Amino acid sequence: MSIARCFAAFLAGACLVAGAAPVAAQAPAGGGEAASRPLPPPFAPDQVLVAFRPGLAGAEVAQVHAAAGARALKRFAVIGVELVAVPAGSVQAVVAFYQRNPNVRYAEPNYYRPLVLPTEGRDPPTALDIDYFTQQWGLHNTGQALLDPETLGTLAATADADIDAPEAWDLTPGSDTVRIAILDSGVECPHVDLATKCLEQKNFTGSSTAADLIGHGTHVAAIAAAETNNGIGTAGVGWNAKFGSIKVCHEYPSESFPLLGMCEVAASVEGLLYAADNGYHVVNMSYGSDPDPYSPSNAERDAIAYAWSKGVVLVAAAGNDYASNRHYPAAFAEVISVAATDRHDNLAYFSTFDKNWVSVAAPGHQILSAYPNAGCGIAADHPEGCYNWLSGTSMAAPHVAGVAALVRAYNPGLSNAEVRSRIEGGADASGALGQNFRAWVKYGRVNAHRALGAGTEPPPSQISLSATGSKVKGVQQADLQWSGAGAAVDVWRNGVTIATNEPNDGAYRDAIGQKGGGTYTYRVCETSTTVCSNEATVSF
Repeated sequence: MSIARCFAAFLAGACLVAGAAPVAAQAPAGGGEAASRPLPPPFAPDQVLVAFRPGLAGAEVAQVHAAAGARALKRFAVIGVELVAVPAGSVQAVVAFYQRNPNVRYAEPNYYRPLVLPTEGRDPPTALDIDYFTQQWGLHNTGQALLDPETLGTLAATADADIDAPEAWDLTPGSDTVRIAILDSGVECPHVDLATKCLEQKNFTGSSTAADLIGHGTHVAAIAAAETNNGIGTAGVGWNAKFGSIKVCHEYPSESFPLLGMCEVAASVEGLLYAADNGYHVVNMSYGSDPDPYSPSNAERDAIAYAWSKGVVLVAAAGNDYASNRHYPAAFAEVISVAATDRHDNLAYFSTFDKNWVSVAAPGHQILSAYPNAGCGIAADHPEGCYNWLSGTSMAAPHVAGVAALVRAYNPGLSNAEVRSRIEGGADASGALGQNFRAWVKYGRVNAHRALGAGTEPPPSQISLSATGSKVKGVQQADLQWSGAGAAVDVWRNGVTIATNEPNDGAYRDAIGQKGGGTYTYRVCETSTTVCSNEATVSF
């Protein structure tokens, strides 16, 4: 029988072959890998994303490209964006050139996002005859003793610091017609816990393979949708849900296991559009952190909006900087952004948090899940499989994606906004030790059972709206002010959207333009969600 050996980027990993005696992990030969790896550049040195005004003739577009010294590589027609090649080192100058053209909506570099592997532990020195499901404290936490991959000992958990997965599975085991797109570093689909669940492998990166040479995507996919109740390895939250491996993060700087991952915005855009147009119900994005260092990409914003318009539930990791900096794509209004909790329902020590834009929390510390078999030194189709503990909001997000798949299976007629509302409205406001989750995130720690409708109450409105009316030379106007909303809000008057306030500055003047009397009822709602304020009425 094979013995587990895990190689992990920067830190030794904790890997197990199912049923085998785990051994101490070893670092790659040569050591010092973190120090020797070159820092990645902020963006591709020879690529630009550019969006033209709608209706511009193809000949005119070609003329602009020629003047910029650019050559079209890909066109994302549904959002009107092109990826172009430019001379190496000229990106910023070419972006500035495009931006001066009135026929250009925006131009930006093809930004890179380093996908740093989350923290990991070490293998225990002796066999423990591990019951894998009892180690999945995030799904079912009874206060059981857990293997601690960092100290090699055992530690206690806190009962009910979990998402109530078995209670949710009692209501539905999900459906194999529900599809989750795993936008990540690829997935090892031959893995014994994933082989029957993997629908396809697409590669939108410059890597020569659609396989997962990093480990991140395989771990994420299995949290959301591993084969469940099959007597092997771990259980996936979505149980019967299936997934597609959409590779948008490639190996950096070369192709040998394991590596740092690099996620290009252009690949993220292409993956989102592919998922939206090919029948996926949920997208999981366990990557983020835009340049400058946290500004959004316009092209990715358009791709997110398109996927939302196609009915996709969008989930993303909030970030691992233990601060409130907005990470993208998580901070886009359409996305369920996910922070991480530990086995006691505390906020994980590394997790990004913010009660204004981070939607929910989910288990993300020392999460056991499938791992590429190369990390255990075994063949990709080995019948026992490799498993590993990782930590990060990358691990928290697929818990929520799996819950979204369960909600969709249980209520197939729900829209994506309604699925999101069930997840957020069903989140636990208080933790197992009485923690106030809403001090860290907007809604609480996700609860799969409540998301399916068991004991769920509508989330309290956290947006407070006031409105006052006045007349200028007899013409009506209303001044609105609000607090507690996210990055973008829609302003509603008498049941009709009249404006979108982005970025949200908490105020809007409605130039009604009428004279005489009248009554107007206002609400503001976070864009593309069902999260709305109280109603405020102005009468003249």
